[in-house]
Amino acid sequence: MNGDPLRDLASLEIYRVVDPSPALVTTRPPAAHGPAPAGDQAPGSAARREAANVRQAESAFFHEAKRVDVLSVAAIAQRTRGATVVYRDPLYPLLSAGKPPTSLAYAVISVRRGGERSPLSKIATLAPDVPPGPPTIVRVTPEEGRICIEWLPPETDLLGRPAKVGGYRVYRRPLAEEEYEAPLNADPLNGTVYVDTTAAYGSKPVYTVRATLPEKPKVEGVPALEEGVDYLDVFPPAAPARLDALPEAGLVRLLWEPVAAPDLAGYVVFRAEGNGAAVRLTEKPIADPFFNDTAVTPGHRYRYTVVAVDTAGNVSPPSPEAVAETF
Repeated sequence: MNGDPLRDLASLEIYRVVDPSPALVTTRPPAAHGPAPAGDQAPGSAARREAANVRQAESAFFHEAKRVDVLSVAAIAQRTRGATVVYRDPLYPLLSAGKPPTSLAYAVISVRRGGERSPLSKIATLAPDVPPGPPTIVRVTPEEGRICIEWLPPETDLLGRPAKVGGYRVYRRPLAEEEYEAPLNADPLNGTVYVDTTAAYGSKPVYTVRATLPEKPKVEGVPALEEGVDYLDVFPPAAPARLDALPEAGLVRLLWEPVAAPDLAGYVVFRAEGNGAAVRLTEKPIADPFFNDTAVTPGHRYRYTVVAVDTAGNVSPPSPEAVAETF
């Protein structure tokens, strides 16, 4: 386009030419700016020649081009990134139809609500690369604080030839959404395992993987078939590593090593008398790594354990048992 604001916009039409002719490189050929033909010195003749050449070039383009899409105002808004409209043209049908194209040309026109059509934009040409086929995700494993994604490399590219892979990008989306956003790894990784440490407990992430071409990280292949997981917090915290029971006059003072868990809710203290069963002393988890048991009887023998509890209700194994005899 020419950079002017688009007013009363109704749609954008996107055109593509497969293997364009050599002359089809610009809507304003150099001849349009050359000297006027002999005898053509009338006022405004240069502008008329310019307009005629533009119409001729546009006619040549439309003769070879195919309209591949029409973007409504809503579709334009979805594809707008800052001051740029981003459109992705799926080339798989072209690349898989026998002989792949050696070059492609694209141009865009805007259409106002009254039907008025803009001049053709500048023509962009490119030589398409044949991207790899889809990787195969073999495992998505939820673990404590992370999700591990493993896959197999693509065997072929989109033309059925042995695939050349420069790296991989991993994408994640919530189950409730349809679109993937930016990849989890900006730079392609070399291996076939990715560890996602940013997924939140309680989420339902869906993953896919795309292979890139060697030395061309922007060229990505077909995405792998999606794999999702229900990422629930079923991972208990570690047990308190040490418990001391210190008898004093009229109480037993309990001290233990704090548990390093980011979602720790607190600790629960249990006590057994003699060889009896353990009973819970703290109705709710306590935040501090110490507790004073004042409901003791002098001359009795008590056994204590402590467990850690996280915010999801997961309970750790018990701490080592500590024994105290009151006096």
